[in-house]
Amino acid sequence: ADGPGGPRRSRGRGAGRVTLGEGKDLAALQEQLAGSMRTTMARAAADAGIERAGLTGWDLGSLPETFERRRGERVVQGFPALVDEGDTVAVKVLASRAQAQTDTRAGVRRLLLLNTTVPWKRILGLMTNAQKLALGNNPHNSVQALLDDALAAAVDAIVAERPQAVTTKEDFDAALLAVRQQVVPTVLEIVELLHPILDRARQVRLALDGLTSPAAAGLRDDVSAQLDALVPDGFVAATGVPALRRLPVYLAGMLERLDKGPQDLRRDAQRSAEVQAVQAELDKVVAALPAQERGAADVVALRWMIEELRVSLFAQRLGTAYPVSPKRIYAAMDRVEDAHDLPIT
Repeated sequence: ADGPGGPRRSRGRGAGRVTLGEGKDLAALQEQLAGSMRTTMARAAADAGIERAGLTGWDLGSLPETFERRRGERVVQGFPALVDEGDTVAVKVLASRAQAQTDTRAGVRRLLLLNTTVPWKRILGLMTNAQKLALGNNPHNSVQALLDDALAAAVDAIVAERPQAVTTKEDFDAALLAVRQQVVPTVLEIVELLHPILDRARQVRLALDGLTSPAAAGLRDDVSAQLDALVPDGFVAATGVPALRRLPVYLAGMLERLDKGPQDLRRDAQRSAEVQAVQAELDKVVAALPAQERGAADVVALRWMIEELRVSLFAQRLGTAYPVSPKRIYAAMDRVEDAHDLPIT
């Protein structure tokens, strides 16, 4: 398929592939096959005794990268993962490496939180009054819920700084020690990042409330949807510390657009159409991916590229984090399709 900003390459499946299923509804077919694979994995893992539930600490040896079991004439390969189940963590064998990696990050985070007593009184005592006031303007319905979100992001950031993934008891103990030592300064660092984010989000909402002209409905709806996607309940850990650093820029770009856009709605609409065309292509790429692969790092990076594209179009003076254009984003989409071995479209 060709995107509006340049050619998109199409790829076919290689020879020697085994057809596992056919259908016209791609999403339904993916879910059908995923369910079948999950069932196969669960049976094989049960036979091997690898799956466990109710863990509140690292009560296992090492977490292997892969799991293989012969069932009849087939060799079944799965990917063990730590799965967050709220008050406990489970070990499950999943059919997707990407999903296993995503789930394990959340599972490791849960185990670390279960074994860490967070000194909230100390953290609150080190926050400024301005920060405390800013935190009150949050989409989480309470300041504590926002702080818990910041805590989850802090644990993720501390673990991400470690040289290797947490797959053994030794890895976990080292990560737990790092979390206990660094959780206070890291949460405070994230609170410092949240201050301008929440302040600017409030300013955007006020500007949207003041944009009442029917002629500006398209502008208002687009910016409102962008705000809801950037700063929803749970956005702190979902966004992650690296991307949180850019959110104030995206919000500042929205404020600039709301200030200048009404003065030339036709030009604003043209730029918005350019963004929407790229977004439509991204939606197609994401829809073609198995659900368990949509949170992969290379896929998420495409979302942030579109936010940078908005900055380049609506608030160029703010500067982008890297060179960006529809052509560059389409090329990145092609790389994602190659990496995830998507069928021809």
